[in-house]
Amino acid sequence: MEIILKKDKKEKTYTTGFISARMVRRTIEVSRGVDFDNITPEELDKLIDYIVELFGNQFTRDDVYDGLQSKDLIPTITKCINEVVGEMTEVTAGEGKNQ
Repeated sequence: MEIILKKDKKEKTYTTGFISARMVRRTIEVSRGVDFDNITPEELDKLIDYIVELFGNQFTRDDVYDGLQSKDLIPTITKCINEVVGEMTEVTAGEGKNQ
């Protein structure tokens, strides 16, 4: 998983490979009940903090707010959430079929 942020007029790519089980739980926790069509500033901060945590604190909340284009903010958040939940879904998709 990667995120590209602009810092000091240059693009920097941050990656994370290992997604812990705790981050799956955090993903469910932070995304539950968020209305992405009517998001509050507090919810947005919570989601950005989650992204920072997901990438191992390689950057800050301010780095995301200042380094990501406005049009990419919500798609980036949802992409990260979907990738974490998607990994869990792929693993559990075959469970129960052979029972």
